[in-house]
Order: sequence, then structure tokens, then C-alpha cells
Amino acid sequence: MQSEVFGPMVCVLEYGNNIGTLRNLFRDQRQAIVFAKQIIDLADEEYTCIGSNKWFCEAKNEYLEIKAL
Repeated sequence: MQSEVFGPMVCVLEYGNNIGTLRNLFRDQRQAIVFAKQIIDLADEEYTCIGSNKWFCEAKNEYLEIKAL
């Protein structure tokens, strides 16, 4: 029996003062970006891009970040 081997994964992290760290795993960068944009679009507050694949919501004091694992 062969085991399936997965390539590098991409993680969308949400963290801040009012929430613990939430991690969502994706198989590629494209899927992670789509998910992050959905979070930003559904938020009641505005997110500001503060770096490559990193956003900050001042009103909620929360971060959203995409990282390769």
C-alpha cells in the first residue's frame, strides 16, 4: 500500500487580542488567497494590507496572514 504524499501546504492565520490563533490549511497559494479575501469581504470592519499576504484590522485589533509551511 502506498501512502499519499502531499506537497508544501499554505496556511491562513487569523490572530489578535480578542481571538486565539486560527489556522486553515490549503494545498496552494491561490486557494489560501481566495479564502483570505472571503474573510476580509465578510468582515464588518476594514482590513489594511500591511505586507505581502498580511492584513490588519485596527477596529478589531486582528491580523490575517498567509504563510507557506
